[in-house]
Amino acid sequence: MSQDPDLTPEPADDRRTGRRAEREARREARRSRWGGAPVGAIVLILIGALLLAENFGLKLPERWWALFLLIPATGALVAAIRHYRDDGNTVSGEVIGSLVSAAIFLALGLAFFFGFAWGNFWPALLIAIGLGILARDYWPRR
Repeated sequence: MSQDPDLTPEPADDRRTGRRAEREARREARRSRWGGAPVGAIVLILIGALLLAENFGLKLPERWWALFLLIPATGALVAAIRHYRDDGNTVSGEVIGSLVSAAIFLALGLAFFFGFAWGNFWPALLIAIGLGILARDYWPRR
């Protein structure tokens, strides 16, 4: 009675080695996709530097906190670039959706920072969100 070689259990060491290799391959794939500096660490350093400078007497604008909205705007822009590259350098619904998200966060950040009248501005935000959802869902795929 011979056993099928595909059904014989692997030794535990071989499975561990295989899992480690898969994990390392996933890490390397993540590193190669971005290829840049870790954005979160840079943001924390900049925030810390701003707060430290304020403690030492640097006068910051009154609504400097609105610049925090640039963080998700940057993240959405990076996502748009990744989607564009993953889709073979073509504009897809995911690219458009991410770009609309980036534009919304950028517009919000600038509106709060410069003190625009929010009561006049928010309906345009709803329109932009709806357009982003439609573009993401119904943009033709290539």
